[in-house]
Amino acid sequence: MTHDEAVELLLSADATERLRAARHFAMNATSADRRRLKAALLQENVPWTKRALERAISRLGPAKETQTVAQPVYADPPQRLVSELRARVIDEVAGTIIHELSTIVASLKLVAPREAPDYAGSRTETLVNSLSSLLGGIRNLKAAASRANYSQCDLAQECRDACGIFVDDGELFRFGGPSPFLVELDPDLFKIALTNVVKNAVEAVRSLPEGAPRAVTLNWGFAGHEYWVAVLDTGFGFERDPGGMVDFGQSTKDKSEHLGFGLATAKQAMQALEGDIYPTNALEGGAKVELRWFGGDEDSVR
Repeated sequence: MTHDEAVELLLSADATERLRAARHFAMNATSADRRRLKAALLQENVPWTKRALERAISRLGPAKETQTVAQPVYADPPQRLVSELRARVIDEVAGTIIHELSTIVASLKLVAPREAPDYAGSRTETLVNSLSSLLGGIRNLKAAASRANYSQCDLAQECRDACGIFVDDGELFRFGGPSPFLVELDPDLFKIALTNVVKNAVEAVRSLPEGAPRAVTLNWGFAGHEYWVAVLDTGFGFERDPGGMVDFGQSTKDKSEHLGFGLATAKQAMQALEGDIYPTNALEGGAKVELRWFGGDEDSVR
């Protein structure tokens, strides 16, 4: 897409075309575009397009002050600016932590088994594994804060590939969406989000008593202007408020084994895709987590 085409589409009555233009500016905006981007943001009412426009404006940095007259503030800046700042902080801080801890954790995993008596199954092994899991969670979080790189993918295959990671639990999975199902997304960010959600579901059904029905069902589709993927499990569901489980440090599991990065990382990845996740308790029992993001394909089923 050229700059002139993006300028024209930014004024389109079609929400999909406006989103394409906003995404173009999010990657290619210049200071000369600042005024038109702010004007478009004031008029925009589609959340996904607003996020892309805000990213484009944020990309430009603060405007140079040429006069002392106060400049108008565009609509709803706090949440977007906070999200943008949050992603930058996550990227920078996580990078520093990974750099400092990687060597230490690797050395600890080598030395501890030799120097700690009865290491296998000990409290020391549990703590070392927790520290290693924390480092892995930070790596995933840093990746989830990266900028989205959209391409056309088969959502059905992406869902199956994400579940294929869990090689010992293949009998648990059920797939209910159409196939093939072409969508626009960043496959790497989507995989981070979906695998974290599926991991929670798998662990939930693993904890069920012998003889209880065990299944993790994935469904997907398109509604309104949104693509969606729903992950349902037959576990016990969320004991606490599901909406609070996307905060960092929140977990339904033993804190010695789970550090609460799963759904929080999934949320960060989906927000990078201009989407979000929505955890609830399913009416029929178990947990349900939906991943939703704005769709740009008018004919997804091929």
